[in-house]
Amino acid sequence: MDIRESRGFYDLCVNVSKNDPKDLISLLSKLHEYEFRTIAINNDIDENVFGTDKKKKKKSEESEASHGIVSEPFDIESLQKEFNGKLKILSRITFHCSDAAKTHMLNHNSNLKKYDLYAFAPKTQSAMQFACTQLNVDIITLRPSSMTFKLTKKLYDQAIERGVHFEIQYSDLINTESRKQAIHYSHLFYTYGKSKNVVISSGASDIWTIRNPYDLINLARLLGLNEVKAKASILHQCKSLLLRAERRRRGKAAFVIVNRTEADMTEESASSPKRFRL
Repeated sequence: MDIRESRGFYDLCVNVSKNDPKDLISLLSKLHEYEFRTIAINNDIDENVFGTDKKKKKKSEESEASHGIVSEPFDIESLQKEFNGKLKILSRITFHCSDAAKTHMLNHNSNLKKYDLYAFAPKTQSAMQFACTQLNVDIITLRPSSMTFKLTKKLYDQAIERGVHFEIQYSDLINTESRKQAIHYSHLFYTYGKSKNVVISSGASDIWTIRNPYDLINLARLLGLNEVKAKASILHQCKSLLLRAERRRRGKAAFVIVNRTEADMTEESASSPKRFRL
């Protein structure tokens, strides 16, 4: 994954069925039409795949058992050829988990290293606290559920200090059942840190969910972001996130050049709003 080659707008969470490559190609074509140039194909993994048997196992047996549970990333190379280099396509894994101990099993899975991005979707308050303070993850995504997580400013600041990014998926805003929680967390991000380290992704699984970036910039105003911050959430923040992911995967430090005219600008009044649709 060469970050220097990344360009255009970013969508770092596209959910697709691996059994239907035609749908995947049409979805990626739609994103390209809307000027997205860097896209991450997401693979959801639930903690249940590791089972609930608490009997003691040898480490070698545990590692061997978990290896086949996490599938390899989608065949990115064939997709790159399909679009003849017009899209930069990345792989992402999102681990849905309530027990922080199970993150240890995933971290020792050799297939995890084959993914460009590692996202964590906590199911419990304790799992969210662990993700914010200790887990070496790139993205924390708060998926709508029956439980409302208590995200404090302290937890938010601890995650930001470690370079972790929070994600807003606009598919949750389109869905009436999840919209209230999505807006709630989005406003917390703004209240605690002016939406620092916040990225906006689609979370889409079909072309009907996709929105163009200029609709997203206007939609983000409902979430507390002005035009500069909104644009950064699908541009510069995403590039910073990919740099962080590269450091995690390589286990090395890296120099990060911050474009202060874009990423760290003070709050400015946005231009007249454009229409957007939910």
